[in-house]
Amino acid sequence: MELRLLKDDEIKDILQIQQDSLIMIGAFDHMLIGYIGIYDLYRIDYLYVDENYRNRGIGRQLVELAKKYVLNDLFVRKHSYFEHIGFMSNGDDDVFHCNETHQFENYEQVQNFIASQKDRVYALTNFKNFMNDMANPQLLLQCVHIGGTNGKGSTTNYLSSVLQKEGYKVATFTSPALVSRLDIMRINQVSIDDKTIVQYANRYMNIWLDYELSMFEIEVFIAIMYFISQHVDFALFEVGLGGELDATNIITPLIAVNTNIGLDHTEYLGDTYEKIAYTKGGIIKDDVPFITGEHKQECIEVFKSLCDKHHSVLYQLDNIENIHLDNHQVIYDYKNYHITLNTPALYQAYNSALALDILLYLKEYGLIHLSDESLLNGLYQAQWLGRFEVVNDDPLMIIDGAHNKEGMEAFYDSAKQYTNIKIIFSALRDKDTHAMIEMLLKLTNDVTICEFDHYRAQSAIKLAENFPVKIEKDWHKAIDDAFYHDGVVFITGSLYFLSQVRPYILSKK
Repeated sequence: MELRLLKDDEIKDILQIQQDSLIMIGAFDHMLIGYIGIYDLYRIDYLYVDENYRNRGIGRQLVELAKKYVLNDLFVRKHSYFEHIGFMSNGDDDVFHCNETHQFENYEQVQNFIASQKDRVYALTNFKNFMNDMANPQLLLQCVHIGGTNGKGSTTNYLSSVLQKEGYKVATFTSPALVSRLDIMRINQVSIDDKTIVQYANRYMNIWLDYELSMFEIEVFIAIMYFISQHVDFALFEVGLGGELDATNIITPLIAVNTNIGLDHTEYLGDTYEKIAYTKGGIIKDDVPFITGEHKQECIEVFKSLCDKHHSVLYQLDNIENIHLDNHQVIYDYKNYHITLNTPALYQAYNSALALDILLYLKEYGLIHLSDESLLNGLYQAQWLGRFEVVNDDPLMIIDGAHNKEGMEAFYDSAKQYTNIKIIFSALRDKDTHAMIEMLLKLTNDVTICEFDHYRAQSAIKLAENFPVKIEKDWHKAIDDAFYHDGVVFITGSLYFLSQVRPYILSKK
């Protein structure tokens, strides 16, 4: 017997209506033999088993699965069957089953507990098994899946900004977080709160442990269930690492996206552009269109092969014309649109144009309504922390998460317009920092190398090599000294580095 979510047309065939906020799960034995309806993730509205299949525990299995979808109390109308399987009367017309436990009291306890679990290999099998046994709730979401080496978060942010401008309720799952770990799950730019995370942990932790899920897989699951509970119109998922084996690859999107391919995370993804393209192309799924901003021919050939295999239409970013800066704003022309971005970062032209292409695809196929006003204003008003972000005016301080070679090249193209530059830099040890520092020294001879607190952070001595740079292990002191610089100060490198630097600078304003 198979338990799976029912599609909209199947629900209409059964109920003759399409009821909002109703999740229907069916039991199949070559045909539909039973179903359960969960309203708004707290109440069972329908339970039915074909008379030829009764007394086989099918109803109980459906109820047990319904319990897994509910965070706290699951209610049903009073009936002897439900009381027989353990539901308790509340004294009114309803009975309920309480799912909640109280293992954790705060978010810090949840984080520490998850971090204490054994490391997981880079794989997806356990998570797929877990989600399959949950009847794959991710299928309830309308998703866009965004992968690539650089620009994933920015592209996601441009998409979210435009869709919100058009009036949609938009969820985003992005990583890593720059301010708080809670920021990786947001709805209309508002982060999930820590109390909600604790609720999910208390409800599901024992099940997560049974399946040996990793912290990132747990976060993807929480995001999916949270987005469903909040009735979002669209959920935008940024790939964490790679694509094929990333936990976000559990979703089935309306369209899959690749921003670009760079030589990053080569120990996991491969040591050539082709190998990395193949891994990142793992998000391509049967009959789901795929769009990329990448133009390297060796990568395009890989994508073409994967798209052919999955009967997926391949779209490529067209040429962007007339890119220039005017009053520290990026301006360009693309597909009959004259775009203005409220950022001096030239690389955002490519991320925003890719978002524009995604939006036009969704509009063309009737998946969204989109006015030109919402499109242009949404792109202009989008702000993405940590990407050429001004964090101080006097002196001008700009932080940018150029955390790999390709990201540094994009940063260089935007930073070279400035003069009298001072740079503070730190990075993780698994990056091509030699090439990154070479690029920084083309901008200025005033480069300071620092250290920061992260288990993968590289030491300042090893970062500096024999380059003509300054070494200041304490980044706090480097920042303090930079406030006396008569020019522009760039702080760049790892996003984990910026997540520590950013609040420190802002606290001084």
